[in-house]
Parts: sequence; C-alpha cells; structure tokens
Amino acid sequence: MSVAMEAGLDRAEAIELARKTQRRRRFRLTPGFIAMSTVTVFVGLLVLFPISMLLFGSFWTARPGFDGSLTLDHYIKAYSDPSTYRVFGTTLLLMGAKTIIAVVIAVTMAWIVTRTDTPFRGTLEVLLTVPIFIPGLLEAIGWILLLSPNTGVLNVFLRNLFGLSESPFNIYSMGGMLWVLSVGSASFILILMVNALRNMDASLEESSRASGAGPIRTAISVTMPLMAPAILGAGMLSFIRAMETFEVPVLLGLPAKVFVFSNRIYAAVQYDYPVNYGLATSLGVTFVALTFGLILMQNKLLGGRSFFVVTGKGYKPQIIRLGPWKWVTFAVCLGFFLISTALPLSQLLITSLMPNLAVVSFSEITFKNYLQILSDVVLWRSFINTLMVCGGSAVLAVTLCSVIAYISTRTNYPGRKVLDTVTWLPWAIPGVVAGLGMLWAYISIPGIKDLYGSIWLLVLVFLTTGLPLGVRLMSGVMVQLGRELEESSRVLGGSWARTFWTIVLPLLKPAFAGAFLLLFIGFSRAVSSTILFTGPGVELLAVTLFSYSQAGRLETVAALAMVLLLINGTGLLIARRLGAFGRGSTI
Repeated sequence: MSVAMEAGLDRAEAIELARKTQRRRRFRLTPGFIAMSTVTVFVGLLVLFPISMLLFGSFWTARPGFDGSLTLDHYIKAYSDPSTYRVFGTTLLLMGAKTIIAVVIAVTMAWIVTRTDTPFRGTLEVLLTVPIFIPGLLEAIGWILLLSPNTGVLNVFLRNLFGLSESPFNIYSMGGMLWVLSVGSASFILILMVNALRNMDASLEESSRASGAGPIRTAISVTMPLMAPAILGAGMLSFIRAMETFEVPVLLGLPAKVFVFSNRIYAAVQYDYPVNYGLATSLGVTFVALTFGLILMQNKLLGGRSFFVVTGKGYKPQIIRLGPWKWVTFAVCLGFFLISTALPLSQLLITSLMPNLAVVSFSEITFKNYLQILSDVVLWRSFINTLMVCGGSAVLAVTLCSVIAYISTRTNYPGRKVLDTVTWLPWAIPGVVAGLGMLWAYISIPGIKDLYGSIWLLVLVFLTTGLPLGVRLMSGVMVQLGRELEESSRVLGGSWARTFWTIVLPLLKPAFAGAFLLLFIGFSRAVSSTILFTGPGVELLAVTLFSYSQAGRLETVAALAMVLLLINGTGLLIARRLGAFGRGSTI
C-alpha cells in the first residue's frame, strides 16, 4: 500500500487497490486452487446431489431410473390420507415423551454424580455413559429377548412365578418403544449435563444453602434454572436425534403397526405392494424439512443469548453431603445401569450360549451359535464384507476428511466456509432418508447405476455419511498444529499438495488412526443408510443381523450381536488410547 501511496494515490484508493490485488491473488488459478475447488465440487456433488434427487423423486411419477413426468400426486395422496397425520402425531408424541423422560433421568443422574458425595460417583459416571457406545440395534434386540410377549425371558419368568395367563409386558408397543428410546437417549444427554454442571459457577447455590435452603430445594430453585439453556439445548438435540432413529421403530414398531416417519418410509419401500416410492420420497422430503426446522428452532432459541454459568472467578462446585441418603442415590444410579444396560446385554450373552430360546440353563451352555456364524455362508460373507468395505471406506473417508479439514482450517481458499458447511449436512438428514436420496441419485446416473448391488455403491454411501464426524475429528486436531513447518515447506518451494502429503499427514498419523477406527465402527453398525443398497453377495454384518432378527433367528442374532459388540468395543478402546476423543465426548 505504501508503494501505491508513493505513486500519488490517497489512502482510500490505496486500500481499494490492495483489496483488488488480494482478490486477484486469491482467485489465481494455481494448482492448489484448482485442487481445492475440485474437492469442493466433489463434496458438493456427494452431499447435495442426493438431497436434490430426493426432492426430484417426490415429484416424479416413475421409479428411480425410469422414464416418467413431473406431478404433485405424491404429495396430494400422502396428505389427503389421514394415516399421514397419524404418523406426524405419533412421531411428535413419541419423540417428545421420550425426550422429557430422558432429560429427567439424565439431569437427575448428572446432578448425583457431580454435586453429591454419592460413593463411587466416578465409576457410576462411566457406567451410565456406556449405552452411548452400544448400537441401538443391539439394545432393541436385547429388550426383545427379555420382553417379547411370547418368548421373552422376563415375561416367561413372571408368568411362571405368579401363574399369569398373559405376559405383563409387551415390547412390541408404543410403551416398549418409549422405554428403549428413553434409556438409550439418557446417556447421551447425561454427558452434556455432566460437563455443564462441572463448569457452572456454584456461588448462587452456596448462597442458597447459606440462606437455609436444603440440597433438594437448592437444586430445584437455583441449579435447574441456571441449567435451563443447557437442558433445552441437550433436549432439542436429543429430540432431533430421536427423529432419525431407525432400528427401534422398525423392530418394535412395525409388528405393533405403530408408525413413525422412519419406519413408515422403510415400509413404503420394503413392504408396500407395489413399492410406494412416491409416499417414501414425499414423506422423506417432509422429514428433512421438519429436521431442519427443528435445528433452526434450536438455533433461534439459543443463538445470540448469554448465559453466564461460567465466570472469570475461581470456583469449585460444592459437594453436597447427603448423609445416609448417599447410599440411596448410589442405589438409584447403579440400579438404573443394571436395568437399562446390563440386563439387555447380559441377556444377549446368555441367549448366544443357549441351544434355543426355550432353554435357559447353565448346564446347557453351548457355542454352537458362534460356530454357526463360521458355517453360515451369508454370515461369514457379511463379516468379510464388513471388514473390507467398512475398512476401505474408512481409509478413503479419513483421507478425504483430512483434506477438507486442511482446506477449512489452514488455507485462505474463498470457498472453505461453504465446504465446511456442506460437510455438516449429512448429520442433519436421517439415515433412511439419506439412503433413499442416494438410491434415487445413483440409480439415475448412467454408468453409476450399474454399480447398484455392488460394494462400490456402499463405499459412496459411507463416504457421504462419514463426512460430518471425520471432518470434525480431523479439524479439531489440525487447529492444534503449528504452521512453522508448513510455512518452511512453502518458502522452499513446496506446493500445497506436497506440503499436505509430506508435512501435515505424517503429523496426523495418531489422529488419522483414531478417526479411522471411529469411522469404521460407525460404518460397521450402520443399518438405516445402507439397508437399501445391500443384497445377495454384498451383505454387511449389521444389516444381516437386522434381517435375521426380523426372521426370528434370535439365537444366531445374539451370537452375532456379541461379535459386533466385541468389534466395536475393541475399536473404541484403541481409538481412545490413540486420543481420537477425550473424556466427555459424545462420539
């Protein structure tokens, strides 16, 4: 700018000239700019094309890939049918009730483990967060084994004990769905509440106690109002996540004809005759619009507001002495863990070691169900496909996410904010809806539609669904790296691509390995986004487990569930050791 001023330009003209020069440099067609633009276009197509094709499919008269014409009939038929409004009402009622129950449980447990002298509260905190790492599919199957009206172990025991003619519980009901969804969501909310309670200034609580209020009154009148924004945010996030739930509504809701958005879309594609793609896509578009609406509502309620629960003053949350009641709170937390988590998992383990559901005796322990996994061609192929497809997809996804994270955090590329925003979108789209959109997108493209029924289409699906988590993980690590080595490489003439490959990636190896494991685990447990793309020869372990459970092969399912749980658990332990996520992570 000084040169420009020396040339006779005033300060304003010099500033404008400097800005124009900067813009010209920014948009200069360097190899790095072209490479970053290529990545942006590829990610845009990967994410936005399926969404646009889902919208297009909702107006198309024919099936995916077939000739047709534009029409509004799908929306007219869907919203002139009273059952559609029942689906709306059931979804909102079920997910709303689930959220309220889960929030009450989570806030209570979080208060106990952070603000009271309950014994072993550190251990209790760890136990109460275990369900986060258990696939919802396995939880649902565990509760089916316990509370199925005819063969559920708990129901059989209670019938025999009290001489009942009917089972007292029925997992295939609205109440069964509400219970499984609530206990599964409570752990997710609990982690958010624990972090918020630990970081909250306790001075107002101490003032309340000094004024004579007891611990319960202080918690209700002071702590909970201060925590209201965090509770509202966690509740809204839990509600949105519950809207996307697939396995529980399908496994527990369809037999009872309880329809919510996710299982009605699945039923329209899998069970309606003829296949009702029109209803599926119109409900899918509505589902996406409703999800985005909830996200905007959450941002509107919480955005731009200041809630000073953490201040600049030094503080330490006061531990409330409960006296003898501390053993009551200990029993409450431990009992909840035993009932909500240990009970269904132990039933999965026991069933996997029994010859059939009618026999529950330690003298009858057998490993035939595990041996059947090795002898069953479909199961063995599912296992191999899961390792190959999910492993290969995880490698590609972490590589792509590392490049995206580098562009977003380490460069001045003008489209980096757009690129980062696009990678968030798959997280806001329910899995079954995303799968439906990708089905429409990829079957409609000549050449790519020939990949339908192959593992390569699954790779594209995993690349898309893995973007949000992968980019967040790699961005979090990348912002911690100093720029000195990169700057030295660029000064010595290294290109953007060479600097990224030879300097950045080697520094990211531990994070790369951890992100790979977390993505692999996510892919290996995915059902809703992949179920429309699997078939003979391309089975995946989680989808096979899902289909076997629907076919009633519960002994084999239990053994397969334990194998999947072992894979996920081992991967999570290794990922934690590598530092892929820390204490309090919601991953």
